[in-house]
Amino acid sequence: MSASDKDLMTARLFFNAAFPVMQVVLDDDPAMKAKFRDVRAVVQIGAKDPDVEGGLLACHLVFDNGKITVNQGPAEKPAITLGFDSVARMNTMFRGGAALPSIKGLSKIGLLLKVFSLLMSLMIMMPKSRPKDPAKQRLKVKMSLYMITRALSTYNKLGNPDMAEWCRRQPDRIYQFIVDKPGSAEPDIACYLRVKAGRSKSGHGVYTRRSPFVLFHFFSVAGTLKVLLKDVGFVEGVEQGCVEIVGSPEYAMYLNDYMAVLQGMLT
Repeated sequence: MSASDKDLMTARLFFNAAFPVMQVVLDDDPAMKAKFRDVRAVVQIGAKDPDVEGGLLACHLVFDNGKITVNQGPAEKPAITLGFDSVARMNTMFRGGAALPSIKGLSKIGLLLKVFSLLMSLMIMMPKSRPKDPAKQRLKVKMSLYMITRALSTYNKLGNPDMAEWCRRQPDRIYQFIVDKPGSAEPDIACYLRVKAGRSKSGHGVYTRRSPFVLFHFFSVAGTLKVLLKDVGFVEGVEQGCVEIVGSPEYAMYLNDYMAVLQGMLT
């Protein structure tokens, strides 16, 4: 059965925006870093769909000694293939639901278990995940902000009409997100979305070649979590000192609305 446009968009957002964030886990989680330190392999993930070119919507993960590259499309000779009979079922697993793939490459059980543990690490970004450990809280915030800035750019590149029109109307603008680090003038976490005449790009760190058009300044990891988990509304978060908006409040709210749409699709 053909996937809906929304399911196809959701799957592509996972492939392009959520999966690359696994690098944060490999860099910042000591146990996961050790697990993948010497892994060199290619793993394909995909779902059948008659309306997609080649009948398969897929990406493949290239592991190279602690680094991961996410390539769109099927791989030539993957060590392991995780396959689904529909895009909807694949999205269900990505959101943490009850859907399991067919597996080719079961003989490589060690690699398979590592890959599943890495995929499941993405669940920390789900709304139901409320880690108590400070390191896990920071990991959730960092992964979530990196994912949402990538998703915003991807949403435009994949041709969502509203997002594409919003980007088209803007000159060169930077939407910067930072989370303060206690006792330091440098931010603990930083990422951005750049929009220029219909084009968009996300990046990590502080964009230094242009002042931000809108700055989302979070004062702590705990305050960021309150906003991300919707324990406080965005406006309420400003009032409570969780976040400060510097720049155009109108465009900040537009961007927040798109972020809410994307979080709804991905979680």
